[in-house]
Amino acid sequence: MTIGIAFLLGAAIIVLAGRNPATAYYWMFRGAFFPSALPETLIRAAPLLLVSLGLAVAFTAKIWNIGAEGQLYIGGMLAAITGLMLKDLPAPLAMPIIFLVAGLGGAAWAFLPAFLRAKYEINEIITTLMLNYVAIYLVSYLLNNPFKDPLSQFPETQTLPEHLWAPILVPGTRLHLGVFIAFLFVPLVFFLLRRTGFGLKLEVLGANSKAAKYAGVPSALLIVQAMLVSGFLAGLAGGIEVLGVQHKMRLGISPPMSPYGFTGIAVALLGFLNPLLIALTSVFLGGVINGSMTMHRMAGIPVGMAGIIQALIIIFILASYFVEESLLQRVLRGWKR
Repeated sequence: MTIGIAFLLGAAIIVLAGRNPATAYYWMFRGAFFPSALPETLIRAAPLLLVSLGLAVAFTAKIWNIGAEGQLYIGGMLAAITGLMLKDLPAPLAMPIIFLVAGLGGAAWAFLPAFLRAKYEINEIITTLMLNYVAIYLVSYLLNNPFKDPLSQFPETQTLPEHLWAPILVPGTRLHLGVFIAFLFVPLVFFLLRRTGFGLKLEVLGANSKAAKYAGVPSALLIVQAMLVSGFLAGLAGGIEVLGVQHKMRLGISPPMSPYGFTGIAVALLGFLNPLLIALTSVFLGGVINGSMTMHRMAGIPVGMAGIIQALIIIFILASYFVEESLLQRVLRGWKR
C-alpha cells in the first residue's frame, strides 16, 4: 500500500509536468523487469541488498546506523587500493582478500560511533551521519592526490587489472559474481537474526533496553557487534561495486540521485527488517533506479523522478511506522487501565 500511494503521487507529479504517467511507468517497468533489463536491475540491487541487510541487523536492536554511505565509500576505496597492491596475485587468492579488506574497512568506520554509543550513550544517528561526510571527503582527497590515476587525471584510481574484475556469470551481460555473493548473504543474515542467540538478544535489546539489561543481556557489547556487522556488509558492498562494476574507485560509486547507503535505509524498513523481504525490495528499488534511465530516454521524464518516488516511499514508510507505534502505545495504555 505504501508503494502504491507513492506511485500515485508520482503519477500526479508527472501529470503536472505535462507527461503521461501510464507511458512513463510502462517504460520504467520495461527498463527494470523485462528479461533483457533484469541483469542490470540485479547489478543495481546487489549493493542495496548488502547495505540494507547490514542495516537490518543494526535496526533490529534499535541501533540507527545512518552511516552506511560512508562505510561503503571506505570499503570501495580500500578494495581499490588492495587490488592495486595485489595486482600480481592470481584472482582466486587476491579477490577474497580484497572483499575481506573492504568489509573490514566498513566495519572499522562503524566502530567509532558504536563505541561512543555503547560507552557514553552518544546518539549514533548524529555520529554516523556526520562520518558519512568525513568518509566522502577523505576518499575525495585520496582520489585527487595520492591515488589519482596519472593517465586520466580524473579523481579516480587506476583501473584494476582485468583478472581481478568480478567474473561475469551470464555471457553478453554485466551480471557478475558480486551479485551472487550479495544474494548469498540473504540466508546467512536470516539465520543470524532468526536462528541464533545473537539474533534473539538483538530483538530483546530492540524491544526494551531496560528489560534486556534486567535479563543480563550485554547491551554495550551487542551495540558494538551489531554496528560492526552492519558496517562490514556496507563496506563489502563498496568492494563488490569496485570489482564488479566500476573496476576502479571513483566518487560516483554510489548514484547521486539514489545513494546506496541512504536508499538502503528505505529498503530495510520497507522489508520490515526481514532478509527475505529485503531481497525482494532491493530488486524492486534497484529496478526503479535502473528503469528511470529508460523512462528518461523514452518518455522524456527527468531521471530525478526515481528519486522523488523513493523519497515518497520513505516518507510513507516512516509515517506508517509512526502510526503503528502510536496505535500500539494507545492499546497498551488502554490495557493497563
